[in-house]
Amino acid sequence: MVATHAHDDHFDGIAETVEACSAATVVTSQALMTREFLALVVADHDIAGVTNTAAYSEYRRIFEIVKQRKNRIGVRPLRRAEENKVLLDLSTLGTAPAARVTALSPSEHAVTRALEALATDHLYEMGERTRRSTYNPNEASIALWVTAGTVNVLLGADILKGPMGCGWGAVLQSFNPTDPATLYKAAHHGSSTSHHDGLWDKLLSDMPVVLLAPFRGGSANVPNNDEIRYFLQHTDKAWITSPRQPTPNAAFRRQAAKLGSMAKNPRDPYGVIGHLRARIPLTGGVWKVDTFAPANPLKVPI
Repeated sequence: MVATHAHDDHFDGIAETVEACSAATVVTSQALMTREFLALVVADHDIAGVTNTAAYSEYRRIFEIVKQRKNRIGVRPLRRAEENKVLLDLSTLGTAPAARVTALSPSEHAVTRALEALATDHLYEMGERTRRSTYNPNEASIALWVTAGTVNVLLGADILKGPMGCGWGAVLQSFNPTDPATLYKAAHHGSSTSHHDGLWDKLLSDMPVVLLAPFRGGSANVPNNDEIRYFLQHTDKAWITSPRQPTPNAAFRRQAAKLGSMAKNPRDPYGVIGHLRARIPLTGGVWKVDTFAPANPLKVPI
């Protein structure tokens, strides 16, 4: 079970899943984030200003769970992901083909930058004359390459195109697949910050299936029209879990109705969450994508 990085929209609720999956090995990034580090080293204590964050709470609970699950030699079922590290390797069993999950990131340079950020933040807390780091947790994000039988899948998490020595740029330098991926879970909600033309040249097949989950928690919706066009220039097989303009859920509609004329064009920033399911025979073939409302094929809004 992979916790790709410390952003709540990718991470919130994962501890409950870890708890339910009693045989799971938990994977976190080799590039430690401040909240993860604090949760690891002081899991039994409250830390002012940190414990009210969802990421810290999830990490703390995960580490407590895996601590209780030590194996017979006292080792916790916890692993660290870094570039080109095989996380899972299953040999052929009966009619089931071999399968492998490989971490493509973070790069060695991204790990170094994370360690520098930890040191900078620590000095800041101690009152040293230094600015708190501005390290982006997405730099520590774990992208995954999944191979099962003859099928390859690329899972982008929130990996960015850079900075230098990090992100997709580092992946493209270090990873050389034998065959391309035919399905891509788009990185960083389809944001232009994760667009790298090298993916389409080196890692992805012609006209791959692209699955995308939008982001609506900031000042602007992602993906925007230009970002949608970017994907549609590369493939005609792209889907999104929810249209860019959210479909209000029932609770939101009830509250808006109570306001009557006081609510002009009420907007639910999240709306109903759609779902996409992609399936393909392990011997290869064509992906079948099932949509669960309001998921739809990706298109530029009129």
